[in-house]
Order: sequence, then C-alpha cells, then structure tokens
Amino acid sequence: MLDLDPGLMIWAWVTFFVLLFILYKIAWKPILSVIDKREKTIQDSIDRAEKAKEEAESLLEKHDQLMQTAEEESQKMLKENRELAEKSRQEILEQAKQNADKTVDKAKSEIEKEKEDALYSLRSEVADLAIAATKKIIGESLDESKQKSIIDEFIQKMPKSTQH
Repeated sequence: MLDLDPGLMIWAWVTFFVLLFILYKIAWKPILSVIDKREKTIQDSIDRAEKAKEEAESLLEKHDQLMQTAEEESQKMLKENRELAEKSRQEILEQAKQNADKTVDKAKSEIEKEKEDALYSLRSEVADLAIAATKKIIGESLDESKQKSIIDEFIQKMPKSTQH
C-alpha cells in the first residue's frame, strides 16, 4: 500500500515553500507588473472607446441639429419665394388691369371724339340740306344770318343721341 514517509513529506513541503518564496521574490513582481500593465492598457482602451463614442454621439447630435436648421431655412426660403412670386403675380395682374383700363378709357374717349366729330359733320350736312330744301320749297333765298339762326334753332331742338 501507500507508505507515507514523514521526512520526504517535510522536504517536499520545504522545497515547495522555498520555490514559492523564490518565485515570490523573483517572478511575482514582474508577473504582477505585466498584469497591471495589461489591465491599464485594457482600461485605457475602454476609456478611449467611451470617449470616441461620446464624441461620435456629440457629432451626430450636431449633425442632426444642422440638418434640422438647414431644413427650417430651406422651408423658410421656399415660403418667402412663394410669397414673393404671389406678390409679383398680383403686381403683374394689377399692372395688366391698369393697362387694360387705360386702353379701354382711351378707346372710349376716341370713340366719343369720333362720335362728336361725326355728329358735328352730320349737323353741318343736315344744315346744308335744310338750306337747300328751304330754297327749293320757298323758292327764294333767305339772308344768310336768318338761315343760320333757323338752322341753329333746329339743331338745338334735335335730340342729342349720346347713348349707343
């Protein structure tokens, strides 16, 4: 069976503790230092990643704000352009209406003038015809001032037709 030798056991324990002490004095500090360096490197990487994430979120938020501002500006410009276009359209329509009114008024005044000229010419011809007819009917010639007064009186009694 299994024999346990106490001397061998003591020497195994002494060797174990001596090796443990040697490892503690020689290798433990460098191992801990490497582990600390690795832990620090990992923590620095995590910190940089979190900082980069925060910066990225900040940039994204700024980008979103800029996009919103740009959208608002473009909507404002579109609204202003629509209002300006509508105002220009109203001005053009008003100008066209004024020009049309001026043209109609000018045409009316020209028509009225032509009408008056035609009536004057017609009255003059009627007067001449009336004088000629009177000469034929009466057979004699009236003096000119008498003829003019009769004709003027006749023309004054004629209805003035200014409506057409």
